[in-house]
Amino acid sequence: MTTAHLLRNNLGSAMTGRGMSPNIWGDCPILSIIEGTVPGVHFFDDFARGFITPTITTLINVDGYACFGSAGATITWDDSTGGGIVLTEATDDESVSMTWEQHPFWLNSSKGKFWFEARVKLSTVAANHAFVVGMMDTTSLSAAVPVTATGAIADANFVGFHRPEANTTAIDASYKADGVTAVEVNSDIGTLVADTYVKLGMKSDPDDSNKLAFYIDNVKQASTKTLGAAAGTDFPDDIGLAPVIGQTLGASASKTITMDWWRAAQLG
Repeated sequence: MTTAHLLRNNLGSAMTGRGMSPNIWGDCPILSIIEGTVPGVHFFDDFARGFITPTITTLINVDGYACFGSAGATITWDDSTGGGIVLTEATDDESVSMTWEQHPFWLNSSKGKFWFEARVKLSTVAANHAFVVGMMDTTSLSAAVPVTATGAIADANFVGFHRPEANTTAIDASYKADGVTAVEVNSDIGTLVADTYVKLGMKSDPDDSNKLAFYIDNVKQASTKTLGAAAGTDFPDDIGLAPVIGQTLGASASKTITMDWWRAAQLG
């Protein structure tokens, strides 16, 4: 027997625990996609298995990921319950990041329903610590990708969450097409707390006018983005995307972003 739906929607209540957010995943047939009885693609990593963890000063490829670190960067294990991975940067205007090397997710009105979520925490909520987590194209990771030295979203195709350097406890739900100015769908949302996990997610729904919604700890944010055809204008709807996470510092003081897990799925 195949389980089509793992969770039930809970009408908007915040959920801060380790589990997936029901309001995102309640209608995702994860097991059916994995078993192949429903066409689709599924990605998941909880970082509880062997992963070569480098102290890196360049771009490397390991275990299906592209990883980048510039001066002061490390990628190490978090041995807390459930595991995790820690991206550390200690040098001003330098960065550390990782992305999946396959890019099988497409966000436009002709593609199937899409789901994404990541559980992350910051070592501090002080300013001068920019990060992104979400979906990005094949642009090669570098000291300026996926976050620039000034903490902006890099000139690449990106959809997800962005914390500018000037922010402290708030983040933005944003998207950007390469060569086009980034757009904030929801500005200054959430309440980040130092060393405290937050779940950041997205879901698109062809049955709901192709709206792409953003979620924080299971709570849907106020504004949505309506997906159009693969026209390649201001939204990255004409290119494959993959999970990405990265941070850049605006001052020389060691800061970390820890990820417990991330997951993405799409029908079709």
